[in-house]
Amino acid sequence: MPIIKVPVVRKFGIVSHDEHQKIQQRLLARYLKENNFKSKKQKPKNPLELTEEFIEDFNESLKTEKEEAFIELAEKMLARCKRRSGLSTLGCGKYVDLPLAWTEAIMLAQCKGNISEEALEILIISLDHAPVEADHIPVLFFLAESILYKLCHDVVQKQFLFSCEIKLYKLGFLVLLRLLLLHFFGGQNFSAESKSRLHIGLKAVAACETCYQIYPNILFMVHFILKAGETICETVVLSDSSLATQADLEERQDKAFIGTSLMSTGTAAELNTEQKQFKIKPFLWHSLLVWVCVHNSCSEIDEVLRHVLFYKEQLHEKNWLESILSLMVLGETAKLNMSCLNVLMDLVRDFIASSVPLPKQEKNSKENISCWCWEIVYIYTNILREICLHSINADLQKTAFLGFCACVAELKDDKELKGASFLDLLCYYPLSNDCDDPFWMIRYGVIYNLVILHRQLSRDANREGLRNAVWRALQKQKEIEKDTRVLNASKVAEVEAQGPTDPFLVSKGKSLLSPRDFHSTQYIGWRVATSMCHHFLPPIIPDIPSPRHPVQKKAPLMPHEESILTLKEKKTKRLSLREELLQAGVPKYPYPDYFTRTDMELRKIVETQWEKELQLRLKLEEKLLELELQEKQKLEEEHFKQIMSWRLEKLHKTTKPYELPFQHEEQSKVSSSTQVYSPQLSQS
Repeated sequence: MPIIKVPVVRKFGIVSHDEHQKIQQRLLARYLKENNFKSKKQKPKNPLELTEEFIEDFNESLKTEKEEAFIELAEKMLARCKRRSGLSTLGCGKYVDLPLAWTEAIMLAQCKGNISEEALEILIISLDHAPVEADHIPVLFFLAESILYKLCHDVVQKQFLFSCEIKLYKLGFLVLLRLLLLHFFGGQNFSAESKSRLHIGLKAVAACETCYQIYPNILFMVHFILKAGETICETVVLSDSSLATQADLEERQDKAFIGTSLMSTGTAAELNTEQKQFKIKPFLWHSLLVWVCVHNSCSEIDEVLRHVLFYKEQLHEKNWLESILSLMVLGETAKLNMSCLNVLMDLVRDFIASSVPLPKQEKNSKENISCWCWEIVYIYTNILREICLHSINADLQKTAFLGFCACVAELKDDKELKGASFLDLLCYYPLSNDCDDPFWMIRYGVIYNLVILHRQLSRDANREGLRNAVWRALQKQKEIEKDTRVLNASKVAEVEAQGPTDPFLVSKGKSLLSPRDFHSTQYIGWRVATSMCHHFLPPIIPDIPSPRHPVQKKAPLMPHEESILTLKEKKTKRLSLREELLQAGVPKYPYPDYFTRTDMELRKIVETQWEKELQLRLKLEEKLLELELQEKQKLEEEHFKQIMSWRLEKLHKTTKPYELPFQHEEQSKVSSSTQVYSPQLSQS
């Protein structure tokens, strides 16, 4: 750093040492300020630079003359943010910079109006399908702090529920889910300062938990944020909500990591900086094995599914984070395989059936809600919606909606859960006589997801039948349902489904703020499954053929020996595959590889089978033609006999219709003439 000497002019004679230092500091500050002002004037300002000053100016310019200019700049920033986040390429590409894109999007979310809504949508879509990487840890902590601050200081103070509030909780769910996965993978970059800031935000969210008791879709995300935050921060967050009992809090404190402590007021906590190694549970591990078996066409998938059913009791554990991850992985496999869907539905059906006796033992309605893990059933309803939307065939979609029964069951009160499809859960009333029924959350989640499913299928002409079935089920349930909390699910879902989605699907000529269909998080389960498989399971080794032994060269044979061997080979040896290919007209060079040869063999098998089927069809057609001719002849003969009988009765004639009778008269005359002249001829 250069040494700057500022000349001091002593106008007042001799001064003290302290006053001399103050004068030097004041003159140095003035000199630096003038130089900085000059440098700022020399450098041109970037008009698309996103700063806090731009956000303040944007919010102040609303309803003024400068509003259109600021909105145009914000739209250009949003377009740049979409390009950097790689919305159309699943977060991968040459120009993708996810940390910078996420930072700009969360800053643009502070702008008022439609720009904020669009920025939140960009974040939701990008966090849904972006890869899980350790380089994203700092920006994920920044996003978590910003979202929790905005929720606690801006959104919760409002009297009503807004769509931006639901989007912020979705963002919090996606951000904490990614941080939880990175925490399970090691989390070496988790600093103590970031954990302490996150812990402060989590305590504020826990205080707002009671506001969402009648909205299980938001309450689930709040509980997930708190649970994941506790695991990441390695401490317990005390909740002021009446949903959590004192016994539950004591148990959660006992399960906290070693080295953590909470004060009696719950306002401070000592965070454990030492990272513990995460050990995966058997249920989650076997769920990941199912994912690997489905994607590699493994023949042992049935045995792995039996192991998954064997460890189904782990769904009842109080720490349900791993259960949520397991169901997300199984839901991704259920989109591809019917047996996986069957196992998933059996798991949830048994879980609900075994949870019914728990609320009967409790007397307090608030304790009823906390005595069973309803969050597992709610995430299962979201998974069913994704299966109905994005599974590979119509059978999986139909099974997820109707169940394994071929007939459509009528909606009525049912105390026995026969299956775990949408219709089965919709008409499930285990405690219909109890006014404090905690299982209303199941029907709430089903109606909420069915309304969103109906909206998402509105523009798909190929699945109009499924959409009509969903609409009929909703209308019947609205007539039957008596609980107002369950009926509120349709209102919340309809308002949420009217928001904008998928900004990368909009053409360049259209406005960024045009309304579109609702966007669903359809890739996060796939990202969870792939990232956990890569980390917790060993890589699958490709099938590499073993090296062959060198072939020993034989001594050359004599001419007469070669002729004898050729004769023997012609008699006994069959043609090789190469010779058969040459005879079939396949060119000699380049010689086909293994896959082309197998394809040719399969083609031959298919052609032979097709020829057999063709011959069978021809034989069947010939037999059918013969039977038709025989039946036709029989009908004609019967018709002719009937005509002749009618002719004999009415005309008293035995001749056929349109047949002349003169032939019979001539024959009679000839016979009589021969009789008359025969004696004369004999006399002569």
